[in-house]
Amino acid sequence: MSLWSRDRVPAGDLSFLGFESAPSDTTVFPWREESGASTVDEPIPTTTVVAVRPWAAEVGLLVARLVLGGTALLGGARTLFDLPRGHGDGTVATQTLLSGLGFRPVAELTAALGWVQLVAGLLVMVGVFASFAASALLAIHLVAVVTSVGAAWSAGAVGPVEAPLFGLALAAVVVLAGPGRISGDADRPWYRAQTPVGLTCLLVGVATGLTVLIAMRA
Repeated sequence: MSLWSRDRVPAGDLSFLGFESAPSDTTVFPWREESGASTVDEPIPTTTVVAVRPWAAEVGLLVARLVLGGTALLGGARTLFDLPRGHGDGTVATQTLLSGLGFRPVAELTAALGWVQLVAGLLVMVGVFASFAASALLAIHLVAVVTSVGAAWSAGAVGPVEAPLFGLALAAVVVLAGPGRISGDADRPWYRAQTPVGLTCLLVGVATGLTVLIAMRA
């Protein structure tokens, strides 16, 4: 016989924890309905709390994307097409720089660098596949930081490594934080899974940069 069965326990026979002569379990537990259905076994409504960044943070991510993507886009245009002209850092200058740093093959690396900067910079600016594109820019800036450390150490100043380090930090922010709601990626499946996507893209970017440094530098 169940202790709380209302069909088998006569009124007056139940004495439990001071509840004398309880005619049914609704006397002991008033929240139970007379229908006999126990609300303990029923699903309990829950509220899902979604953390949303304030709009000021979204505007900050937009600014970070525009700066990172814009500088990469201009760098790619200069490397591939010598645009805008008159800056002296076009295709030939890029090939000379890469050759001086010991990278081989120079022509192929110059073309790859230019196209990666151009395409990834555009994607980051509009916020489409932003974390994936920013991971490519992160690899480029990682290579630039590592190759600039020697010059900065010799000069005793942070000047040679300052710009690459700034670009590396900005790329890491976009990779990890994502493009924000003001972007083409907003509400995409990968946007809603930013933590695993960001960490994966970060690892891919770092691995790509280290691979270039180890495998393509004499």
